[in-house]
Amino acid sequence: MDDHAAIDSSVDFELAALRLHLVVGMAAADDEIHDEEITGLAELVQQCDVTPPQRRYLDQLLLALVANPPKLEDLLRRLIETIEDPSLAQLLVDDLVAIAQSDGRIDPREEGMLRLVCGALEIDPVSLYEPHERAAGDASAADLARLVRSLLDLDMAA
Repeated sequence: MDDHAAIDSSVDFELAALRLHLVVGMAAADDEIHDEEITGLAELVQQCDVTPPQRRYLDQLLLALVANPPKLEDLLRRLIETIEDPSLAQLLVDDLVAIAQSDGRIDPREEGMLRLVCGALEIDPVSLYEPHERAAGDASAADLARLVRSLLDLDMAA
């Protein structure tokens, strides 16, 4: 492995660990991590482009974070310092939305966390649910997306 590949691997691993902290924090925002959320979290770890030892570390980190979830507010400064690419920021927010929706509803505390992250990353919170509404294709997810969007619109108008 050349030095550039080693640096890329290190950066990918750091971003994967930060991403894991954030999505576990989102899953725990309503004070309970549901089975569907744990499944989604495990799938996110498997999707990470990291070395086998790094993946084992992320698996262990996931177990530790589920047992003692981080507070998203505590991660915001680190998030702002780490995520500079707008497309990466949007992908991270999409991950958070997917985890928030995975138990079938978005708790008001999860919505609050999404707003904090969107503010920190300078992402319009109204756009949060659009990719998931298009991808979901079922009426309940689409209805939820419209409801949340209307609530966000009302809140922004106030």
